[in-house]
Amino acid sequence: MDDNYDKLLWERWERHYDETRIDSKRICKDGIFDVEKFRAPHNPHILFVLKEVNKFKKGDLRMMLKEGPAFQMWHTIARWSAGLIYKFPEYDEIGKYMKESLSRVAAINLKKASGEAIADMSIINAYAYNDKKFLIEQINQIGPNIIIACGTFDILIWLLNLAINPNKMREPIYDNKLCAWVIPFVHPSRADNKKTYNDLKILTHRHSIL
Repeated sequence: MDDNYDKLLWERWERHYDETRIDSKRICKDGIFDVEKFRAPHNPHILFVLKEVNKFKKGDLRMMLKEGPAFQMWHTIARWSAGLIYKFPEYDEIGKYMKESLSRVAAINLKKASGEAIADMSIINAYAYNDKKFLIEQINQIGPNIIIACGTFDILIWLLNLAINPNKMREPIYDNKLCAWVIPFVHPSRADNKKTYNDLKILTHRHSIL
């Protein structure tokens, strides 16, 4: 996603909020953390889909995380990123990969308006519905080949019209329209770091995702 397109997308998103009587000043921007590294050859195009940001009006996750992970949640995502990019080295060894790995992925929130400490999934679902065309456009422009649904898989089912198997709701699926794997997973704020790292490793190995 080039800088000009990115600027235009957020301008349109702000107008959309104003037109639907949502305070556009509450928007927190997100997306690819470092476009050059994300688009680099042989780098898996990994997108983490989260819920909302906590009290960060007019913020930008890409700027906040430019120097590496901040807050426990982003340390968890950095660990998962390091595992996916470096084919899951031993957990005790991933610290040296975390900062660099986080810069090579993308992350978005389904609810762009800054929220509170506890996410209300009914409100996030409503925001995702209200912003559906913009979210789909943003995801398509990012162009991931691996999507980690961090407590957001149920919304992604209808948002992306995923061809799910109702009997295997916690298994990764490959979506031919997106040309991407979608992995149902926990939100990083609910992670047991070593266990969830190994759980992600098992899921990706079982389905030959990497």
